[in-house]
Amino acid sequence: MSSEGGAEARTEARLPLEGVRVLSQAIVWAGPAASLILADLGAEVIEIESIQHVNPTRSNYRYLPELYLRGPFGALYVDRDPSEGFWNRNAHFNYSKRNHKSVTLDIDRPEGIELLRELVRVSDVYIENNAAGVVEKFGLDYPRLAELNPRIIQARFPGFGTTGPYRGFKGFAPTMDALGGHTFLRGYRDSDPSYTPGVAHGDPNAGIHVAFAVQAALFARERSGRGQMIDLSHVEAGLHHISWALMDYSFNRRVRGTFGNRHPSKAPSGVFRCLDATGEQSESSRRRWIAIAVASDEQFAALAAEMGAPELADDPRFATSEVRYEHQDELEPLIEVWTSRHVARELMERLQAAGVPTTELLRQEELRENEHLRERGFWQEVDHPEAGTHSYPAPVARFRERPLRIRSHAPLLGQHNREVLQDLLGVSDERYQQLLDDQVIGDAYLADAT
Repeated sequence: MSSEGGAEARTEARLPLEGVRVLSQAIVWAGPAASLILADLGAEVIEIESIQHVNPTRSNYRYLPELYLRGPFGALYVDRDPSEGFWNRNAHFNYSKRNHKSVTLDIDRPEGIELLRELVRVSDVYIENNAAGVVEKFGLDYPRLAELNPRIIQARFPGFGTTGPYRGFKGFAPTMDALGGHTFLRGYRDSDPSYTPGVAHGDPNAGIHVAFAVQAALFARERSGRGQMIDLSHVEAGLHHISWALMDYSFNRRVRGTFGNRHPSKAPSGVFRCLDATGEQSESSRRRWIAIAVASDEQFAALAAEMGAPELADDPRFATSEVRYEHQDELEPLIEVWTSRHVARELMERLQAAGVPTTELLRQEELRENEHLRERGFWQEVDHPEAGTHSYPAPVARFRERPLRIRSHAPLLGQHNREVLQDLLGVSDERYQQLLDDQVIGDAYLADAT
């Protein structure tokens, strides 16, 4: 094919999930991690919200408490502004719900639930991560959805799955990380779990699993002609990330504990102090660090040579991976004495040139300006009518035929009510106005919204 023909083909290429319509009641972080991927890949994702209940991805409160506004939670809102409409200025929602549409329906009322059922009839996928039992209450479980649309794919991913003795349990990432074994394993060396930092690892991990499963179900539907239900447990998805510890117990009956930044078999592997940003030793927040992960004896020899201590590679305590692992308490201080005399960025480049896997630890403001991320187009500016113009992480996958991009800002609450209800479902002007008057739909939370 000629270069001109190739360019033309790329121009006409469709996004991978273009033409797929997804209804989403996927909330907090696990849910948005799923719908974000589907939307970035080109699916039309319609966020089902209501003006009676605050979407927890937008906020946890109808009225933001002053105490929270002053802390990290308040920092999610542009200028920490709690005035009306703050739910449209939430950083987490505006990141994770880009390329989405927003429809508000009061599904506690017959008019609202009927409209949602009508949307099911013309959609391909319905995803939700409410606690087990919620969708049954509204008649949105898979058997009844399949009666409306035999091709519908429903993905359900409550914390503990839809079956089993824990199916009715409520939880957020900290509780599910705990049950999934992460809190026990992911901590500082020789510390108890109360010192383990909370990172909510399981949330985006569950969402990624759901996005993959939905695409597999769409592929299967092409062969069978029918949809199906996907049951995914947030906890079980996270358990796969500690599979090495699970299999160690299965094989050896050994219970692993925390070991901080160390690796289960390689040494040295850790984070070491460097000079601060001014080129000085510091105990302040300016302190800088470097991560070093040595995977072979050859890499350790290269590290020792850069340290100016090549004899360490022949030291009986450090000559092989096995003995280095046994003598980490002796090796790590020697490394940190050396790293603490160097600037992290310079040391990273020096060790990388020598073949030693190394990187400096970057903070958020440095990631924004990082030359590697910028050259690869990781950041994309998005103009939001109420939140302003900001840099957002762009879609990660790079498709040659049709590059992914952020096509639209995150929706304002109820922004697409008219487009979806009238243009898609054919609701008349009179009925649409009645829905507004009856507060079945709207574009602002009610004063008593919970």
